[in-house]
Amino acid sequence: MTLFKQMALVLSLMIVAILGSVMAINYNTAKKDMIENLYQSTVNNIASLSNKIADTGGEPVLITSIIDSEFDSGYYKKIEFISNDTSFQYTQEDKNKIEDVPQWFINFANIQLKPVTADINAGWDIIGKIIIEADASVVYKALYQTFTKLLYLFLISVSLSLIILNIMLHFILKPLKRIQYQAEAILKNEFVIETQEPYTTEFKEVAHAMNAMVKKVEEIFNKANESAQRNRELLYNDPITKLFNRRYLMLKLPELLQLETKNEGGTLMLVALSGAELLNRQLGRKEADRFFYILANIFLQESKSFQEKVISRINGTEFVLMLPDCDSKSSLEIAQNIEKRFENLLEENNLDKELISLCIGIYRYRANVAISELLTRADDALTKAKVRDKKIYIYKEQKSKQSLPKEQWRAILEESIQKNYIELKFWPTIQSDTKEVVHEVMTFVIDGGEKKYYSYGDFIAPAIHLDLVRDLYLIALENLFKQQHKELKSNICSVRLSNEFLKDEKTLPALQKLFAIYEKRLSTKLYFEISDNFAITNHDRVEKFIQLFKEYQFGFGINSFTGECSDFNYLKEFNPEFIKADASFLLDQTEDSMSALDVVTKSLGIELIASYVKTEDELKKLTQHNILKVQGPITDNI
Repeated sequence: MTLFKQMALVLSLMIVAILGSVMAINYNTAKKDMIENLYQSTVNNIASLSNKIADTGGEPVLITSIIDSEFDSGYYKKIEFISNDTSFQYTQEDKNKIEDVPQWFINFANIQLKPVTADINAGWDIIGKIIIEADASVVYKALYQTFTKLLYLFLISVSLSLIILNIMLHFILKPLKRIQYQAEAILKNEFVIETQEPYTTEFKEVAHAMNAMVKKVEEIFNKANESAQRNRELLYNDPITKLFNRRYLMLKLPELLQLETKNEGGTLMLVALSGAELLNRQLGRKEADRFFYILANIFLQESKSFQEKVISRINGTEFVLMLPDCDSKSSLEIAQNIEKRFENLLEENNLDKELISLCIGIYRYRANVAISELLTRADDALTKAKVRDKKIYIYKEQKSKQSLPKEQWRAILEESIQKNYIELKFWPTIQSDTKEVVHEVMTFVIDGGEKKYYSYGDFIAPAIHLDLVRDLYLIALENLFKQQHKELKSNICSVRLSNEFLKDEKTLPALQKLFAIYEKRLSTKLYFEISDNFAITNHDRVEKFIQLFKEYQFGFGINSFTGECSDFNYLKEFNPEFIKADASFLLDQTEDSMSALDVVTKSLGIELIASYVKTEDELKKLTQHNILKVQGPITDNI
């Protein structure tokens, strides 16, 4: 129960008790006064009646007449006369029920009136006695009216008091609400400073303490963010061109080679500059550095249409443009544009293009090519480019004999969608110290029986090319919601969403519809993963997906994290529950880089998970960095 409710309840009970006590006192006082007045009136009436009866000399007929007359003119329940010798007795009594007063009130009031008795004397002789019992209906009616008025007054007073109390408590506890908002904001990785000081001394002190804490947490995050980015630049960026270096390229290549593309592969472009020594002599070191910086920007501008790319300077004179999903035609256009702009750059700096030139070797690789083969073929293409007049050479990978034509893939995929050949697979994430499965990552395959089995890597490229990714994913998710999965060993399931699936404009409404239908059917906690690069380059779109996930109480995480962004504030905005980074990336960090990353994630409440962990040695090193959740081939041995 909230403090507001507790205080409201206590004060409300106090108000009710006080007003109730006042009402009870007023009621009892009124009741006592009415009974006392009625009794006094009865005493006065019995004296007058006694004198009248005494004047009759004990004549029964006259006594009867006097009693009847008095009974009719007064408020009596009963008048009784008994002669002294008991030879004559007369009683007049009202046996009618009390009108206009409910029975529950009569039972509640329970008015007990004592009869008044008086002896009747004729001279020195007692001729009899008279007993009078007042009519309590008068008191009941008057008391009921008083009770009703008091009750209305009580209800009005309580209502007004509670309204005033509610307003006062809202005003008094308003600073506490703002403090609560501050605390909730911290959980959402938002740092809110309260500028309006509370009037209450205690709340003012708490507000100051909260502001100090928020500033400290924000300062810790900002310092760690700056440190992480500074270390990242030292580790992975060329200081002159600001491009990535060879170290970063080698870390990123495995991820880029596995990237889902509609062209079943991409392009690696190896660019070599000849005449660098002459360049330095003619321009000087400072202008030569500027020349390289401009050249780097030419590479970036010509490849800007490819979001998933890495451009790096691997040594003083060689550059690599890794462009996933770039086909032969596009790669040749990019190379020719680079060559043309390079020649313009030479002219601007009065440099001889016969002595200073670019050679560009292009390797059109296919999916799942080995890194060693990739680099060897690209180097071979560059070697051949150096002996050509146009200085550009494209090395095309021959199509695999197992590659299927476009229309055959269309038939396979459409049949799989129509007949739901989608089968789910789950890969564990392990807590290395306890050997427990903490969550499982869902993927899916096509299994239509004999000779109709295709892994995710087999069909995803043609599915992208044929615009069928959304349909495949929606069926897979529907199967996850509808079917029982005995292979799920934990109560948490994570789904890695394809970039192409997220790019599709129809995906968001389709997911919303799917969640609305099946949200309560899933017994496990569900998380959705989005790649780090996609999150960075599609900020607004990713925010919409995160809002949808939150609406249905689904979790959110980031995978393929390589610290590529120049500012980690996007993590604060997205507020993922976990980050998955390749083990090779994590183990490549310096102690300072790892420490900064650890502070950033812990200050935001983000869990760090190592992916693609292959060996016991990697697992041991990760444990030393206090990274205990891992996934990859190593989980088969745990």
